[in-house]
Amino acid sequence: MIRGWLAAVALALCVVATAGAADAVGSVTVEGSRFYRDGAPWVAEGVTLVGLVSPAGLVANKATYAAARKSFGPGMLGQAKRFGADLVRFQVSQTGLDPKSKGYDAHYRDEVASAVTLARKSGLNVIVSMQWQGVSGKREAGMPSAATLRAWNAILGGFAKDKGVLLEIFNEPELRGIRPNDWAEWQDSMQPLIDGLRAAGSQNVLLVGGAQFARSFIGAPSLSDPLGELGYAVHPYLGEHNQTRGQWEKKFGAFASKHPVMATEFNSSATTAGPSCPSRPRPCSTICTRSGSGWSLGRSTCRT
Repeated sequence: MIRGWLAAVALALCVVATAGAADAVGSVTVEGSRFYRDGAPWVAEGVTLVGLVSPAGLVANKATYAAARKSFGPGMLGQAKRFGADLVRFQVSQTGLDPKSKGYDAHYRDEVASAVTLARKSGLNVIVSMQWQGVSGKREAGMPSAATLRAWNAILGGFAKDKGVLLEIFNEPELRGIRPNDWAEWQDSMQPLIDGLRAAGSQNVLLVGGAQFARSFIGAPSLSDPLGELGYAVHPYLGEHNQTRGQWEKKFGAFASKHPVMATEFNSSATTAGPSCPSRPRPCSTICTRSGSGWSLGRSTCRT
């Protein structure tokens, strides 16, 4: 069980993908349907840290996130490593990083950059996830926009060439359907963002969330990346229509057999999975492990 502030956050990193050579320690690449770290197949084990999900001024009345911000530092990163993590995922605010937004905060921009640097110096890989939902300080459009690229450009310079940092380019796209027209909207939103990040100099692995708030890749069209370093993010939260092996296979398992997919958020709690909550995540792990990868559960509210 994770203690303290880590227990407030969930992250499951299920790597159904992990290949390429690496230049620096912790360098992450993709090839086929796999992720590699320093040239070796990689099964990430990580935690999400939400202390920087919004600028301090916009989070003042949210006690949990304010406490998380206060707790962040070398000690927290050390705690994550002792727990077994080799990666931390930072949720960051689009409105706080977009220079054209009323919520833009230059100090916050520097805080994010410093946090990524600190985590990398601590020997951890990093996912930076661009958050648009209300917890970020302002609920914005549920699909990428010009504001998303501006927000990325505000912080990208510090780690654009550090392949130990992965970019989850837009957290949980608010695409509720999986019909062809829905996927066309997804493609039309994600491809320009990918292109813009590459044009800005990013050499990082880019993670793209699926439809239905990153729950599904059923029918997902192709995206292109000139560097060939494109992965996908799934958030298989337990629920009525997302709790069995068959449902996971349909929603993202088949897609993951041909594409590098990482579950960057997950849950296992008594309220969503019943009294024996570890029993349902286990079938998900079979989807991950069938291709030689694996998974880790970053948090469970079960008491064992």
